Amino acid sequence: MQIAICDDIQKDLVAIRAALNTYSKEHLEYHFYIDEYETALNLLNAVEKGAIYDIALLDICMPGILGTDIAAEMLSKNPDMGVIFLTTSREYAVEAFAMNATHYLLKPFSQEQFCAALDRAVKKTAEQDSLSLACVEGMYRVRISEIASIESQGHYLLLNLSSGEVLRLRMKLSQMFEELQKYPEFIKVGAHCITNLVFARRFSGNTLELRNGARIPIPRRSCSEVQKAYMDFCRKEALQ
Repeated sequence: MQIAICDDIQKDLVAIRAALNTYSKEHLEYHFYIDEYETALNLLNAVEKGAIYDIALLDICMPGILGTDIAAEMLSKNPDMGVIFLTTSREYAVEAFAMNATHYLLKPFSQEQFCAALDRAVKKTAEQDSLSLACVEGMYRVRISEIASIESQGHYLLLNLSSGEVLRLRMKLSQMFEELQKYPEFIKVGAHCITNLVFARRFSGNTLELRNGARIPIPRRSCSEVQKAYMDFCRKEALQ
């Protein structure tokens, strides 16, 4: 699991890393890759360059930008990321849980409190569905939630991931759609594209625009069907 720690206070950063190390020793079934950031802007830059994390441990009150704002940006890339806020202030708790934070820990925290929070975040990550794919670039294990769209191009499929990475594999679009049919967020747009509606930003005319700026043209004969699927998905999201 990829984990990001961000705190502008050095002693707090050390304390979080120590708590994570203790957790790791008690849970040898997991392997963590950990990146530490001493400034919010450094983490934000890494995310903008394509860094994707399964779990983020974030201070909230940092110079330049709040941890809640960083979390919102990171969640736009990976909606299923587990977020644990660690802070000395209670005032951001409502905002944190409104964005579906996994936990909100007040500093100083105990090892027991930290472990309980991380248990929830790890469970959330471990329960995510994924596909093992033999891509041109090698074998990849791709989380369903990070697939933004899939395009058919010649004999290949191009998997556009939320990180901006593009994977290629030899497979028919119809075969891939069969794999994804049990996930209602995926719809087929014409004969050459599958789109994850989680990443849809808006439907306009005969175009579906994604959060990453990609614009997917919709064949005229499919417009009403795609529009209905998009509106149904938006309604379900609003009711959750």
